[in-house]
Amino acid sequence: MANIITIEMLGRIGEAQIGEMIRTVTLGYAVLVQGQLNEDKPAPPARGSMKYKSEKQRRFVMANYKRGAITVPYKRGTGSGLRGSETLNRSYSVTLSGDEAVLTSAASYAPYVVGDQQAEIHKGRWNTATQAVDTIQGNGTLDKLVAQAMESL
Repeated sequence: MANIITIEMLGRIGEAQIGEMIRTVTLGYAVLVQGQLNEDKPAPPARGSMKYKSEKQRRFVMANYKRGAITVPYKRGTGSGLRGSETLNRSYSVTLSGDEAVLTSAASYAPYVVGDQQAEIHKGRWNTATQAVDTIQGNGTLDKLVAQAMESL
């Protein structure tokens, strides 16, 4: 005759709790990357550090400068109410859709400063979004975030 042992599990982790933990970690991760990008504000580039990619580009810039289409120093736009700030460090927003967090910037020039199309003048001065992700992973902050979320279950 077999003995039947019944064990009641208190605090059993359900699929809904795991899904909520994943969303919490994902959102927290995106906010940490946003914070890392917000911290990054290097000094202006040294005078004369702008290098043209081609003679054609240099002629284009100089012709527009002479016509008054380009002003020096450059005045960045202020953005509109719908688009948000054109100041890079104030332009980031994080949205959560299901289990995916998306970090976006309302600044029109963001891809050329912190994105994959980073301009030569910003390389080595501004960290890219990918570098910010690597920093959060590399310094153990992501691991701590996951551990905190697991403890809260």
